[in-house]
Amino acid sequence: MRSSKVSILLLIGVLVTIGCSTEIGDQPDGGDSEFLVSVATSQSEMITEEAPLEENVPPNISDQAYISQSGAFKIMLPEAWNCSETGEFQVNCQAPDQSAQLQAEITATGYELDQTAFLTFTHAELVHAYSEVKEYVEQERLEEEGQLVSVAAWRDGNVYWQSTDMFQRKNGTVFHLMMSIQDSISEKYTHLFTSINESIEIIPSDLRGVQLYAKRVTHTALDSFFEVDVPTSWGRYMDAAAVERTRIEGFLSPDKRAAVQIAVYNRGSLIEKSLKAEKTREIIRTQNGYDLRYLDDKPLPDGRERLTWYAENKGINGISFFDSYGSSLYVFSIVWEESTAYLYQPILEEIAASFNRE
Repeated sequence: MRSSKVSILLLIGVLVTIGCSTEIGDQPDGGDSEFLVSVATSQSEMITEEAPLEENVPPNISDQAYISQSGAFKIMLPEAWNCSETGEFQVNCQAPDQSAQLQAEITATGYELDQTAFLTFTHAELVHAYSEVKEYVEQERLEEEGQLVSVAAWRDGNVYWQSTDMFQRKNGTVFHLMMSIQDSISEKYTHLFTSINESIEIIPSDLRGVQLYAKRVTHTALDSFFEVDVPTSWGRYMDAAAVERTRIEGFLSPDKRAAVQIAVYNRGSLIEKSLKAEKTREIIRTQNGYDLRYLDDKPLPDGRERLTWYAENKGINGISFFDSYGSSLYVFSIVWEESTAYLYQPILEEIAASFNRE
């Protein structure tokens, strides 16, 4: 952690000047990932809300470290800030006047991600963290082996902010510290944020046996057919051309060795039972290969059907849930490489269990 402190502190300086139950195991072989982030590059004239000087005096850092419920990290937090925990792995703090905030969290990934997968993880988390803000612009980025620091400017309402996100990979975990301050008072917080960063201690051994990728977000499928909870650090993709009249989207694990697939087909007229089965198989084959072997087809009490399959050439297993409603058909699949079943199948089963159809 401390080997990269100088680089991190330099970027914090830039911030001021520019404004599922599985044990951690060995790393599987291979795994590339590639996602693109859409970032607004235009920035309008900044409008900031100036708070009275006496309300924006940075506090001192606490002299006693906060230890996460999981025991996986320690960090010194600002005195007199309002702090709350989100489960075992996350703590959030805000200044009393709401002008500054920080979030510290740790994620168990099951094994130590390689650099490509690690950067994919950080990309997905940044997209999730800033999906609701306006005019997000990444201003500086530092990448080192097992570490990323991103400095950005963005707007919430009519208030402009500066933020620094630091990610650290260590022994099957990724630690994320996000620190944000209103742009108009950012210079006052340099020392505080530097001290907080220097205080971080990561203890990944305490995450053995915990839920992997525990931080989830509820995703609503196209046309609002259903909802499922997916990890915030799994990258989202979309494809509207692979199958005619079908919109495909999904989420990939950082190492691309597991996936959640969602397809919605709109025929424009009533879908008969025979077409439902035929179209479902076409969609699954298009996404996963034409050598699929279907192992089991079972009706479920809620009206869905569950299709279990295996694709030999890709070495992947999958379970697809499908149903039709009027002129539309949806197919929801969980997919994993056979070699990583021990790692990803429990997570995917949790995702499948979160399925909720209104």
